[in-house]
Amino acid sequence: MINTHAINHPLRLLVKFGYIGWLYTGYQTGNGNRSVEDTILEVLRKKGISDGLHSAARTDRSVSAISNAIAIDTSERPSKVMGILNSSIPGMLFHSYAIVDDDFNPRHCDFKIYRYIIPEEEAGPYLRRSLALFRGRHDFSNFCKLDERNPVRTIRSIRVSRKEGMISVDFKSRSFLWNQIRTIMAYALDHSFSQDQEDPFSLKERYGRLLDPEALLLQEMVYDGVEFRQMLSLSKIRQFQREMKKSRIRNRVLDSFGSAMQR
Repeated sequence: MINTHAINHPLRLLVKFGYIGWLYTGYQTGNGNRSVEDTILEVLRKKGISDGLHSAARTDRSVSAISNAIAIDTSERPSKVMGILNSSIPGMLFHSYAIVDDDFNPRHCDFKIYRYIIPEEEAGPYLRRSLALFRGRHDFSNFCKLDERNPVRTIRSIRVSRKEGMISVDFKSRSFLWNQIRTIMAYALDHSFSQDQEDPFSLKERYGRLLDPEALLLQEMVYDGVEFRQMLSLSKIRQFQREMKKSRIRNRVLDSFGSAMQR
């Protein structure tokens, strides 16, 4: 039962949060024994905060996020909800919130930005040219895993940036299809060494390669007219800084193996 002592009536909180995708068995409830939704729901119910949540984007297994969003109906203070979630779930970062209307649907965002990250040496000189073919409104039937949804989507922009030997590709759209970005990236990389670019939408069947999910990141969810308040504790920031340090050390260890194999 929800504790109603803190405020007089339930509020709908829109909470932005990040998570490390490969620490979980998927996103959606029932997807394995430790999905993102199940992990959050367990805390919400155990602490008497809420009996459910509404998700903005159900990312694929092993895909990470910096700013996915969930809506929570609760009578607890927003600061208490954020504090409990951050202290109870090590692999997630609940960083900002907004109070929205009771019927607000977090899936109805203005746009999302996904980022795919690859080593620079894997891409040819015509990567930008290949990716540019996917901008605009198209039928992406051959570049996704089809379900009951309309495969026609509009990609507003595709931006490519380079930093420290890595390439980041940012896709901006109101909505995406299952496996869409990972299939587009596979096609673009496969054709990034050719100056002559064919129309990818002339394919007669689904493109047969799909890149790994670990390199995909939900970078941002944007809601017009919604003002978010950032709320992060110093202890949570330090926790993620420790995880980042461990990751850098592990990468150095793997680099050492690579150097040994080149001798």
